[in-house]
Amino acid sequence: MTSGPTPRFIAKNDPGCAKKPGPRPCGDIDVVHVPYRGNAAAVTDLLAGQVQVYFGTPADILPYVGGGKVRAIAVADTLRFPQLPDVPTTVESGFPNLTAEFWSGILAPAGTPASILDQLNVAINEIMRSPDARLALNKIGGKAKLGTPEDFKAFITAETQKWSAIIKATGVNID
Repeated sequence: MTSGPTPRFIAKNDPGCAKKPGPRPCGDIDVVHVPYRGNAAAVTDLLAGQVQVYFGTPADILPYVGGGKVRAIAVADTLRFPQLPDVPTTVESGFPNLTAEFWSGILAPAGTPASILDQLNVAINEIMRSPDARLALNKIGGKAKLGTPEDFKAFITAETQKWSAIIKATGVNID
């Protein structure tokens, strides 16, 4: 244990670590959130040394890690990324509440007939099982999670509850 002040980091995409009252997923690490209009500007500032930490998506950062321009400290997940096998997860690094998956999905308008949703789901799952789709996702650090519309709805509900609790606990507001 070192004495002295807690290190302060300036970060983009702070996942609830900024110094606010209440529990924070990053424990006592002091992080100043820097809002950017987009990830490209944040990555540019990271490469230039203007920010010390970047919480980004694999697609944004993998080319720079592979090129030796930045060092991956941890993966904010419960499992290591296959593309970064030597980089520990945040859970392994002592931050069990600091997990943040980047995800996207396909949604349909409310009221879409169940038969149409089922057809779309079968077709999408089939495409996502293909070697080409898996390879394309793997290149950007992605992974397909196949399932039913009900599985995806439950996932969105769980994510909403998780992030709502973090927002409430940390006092995050829109800048």
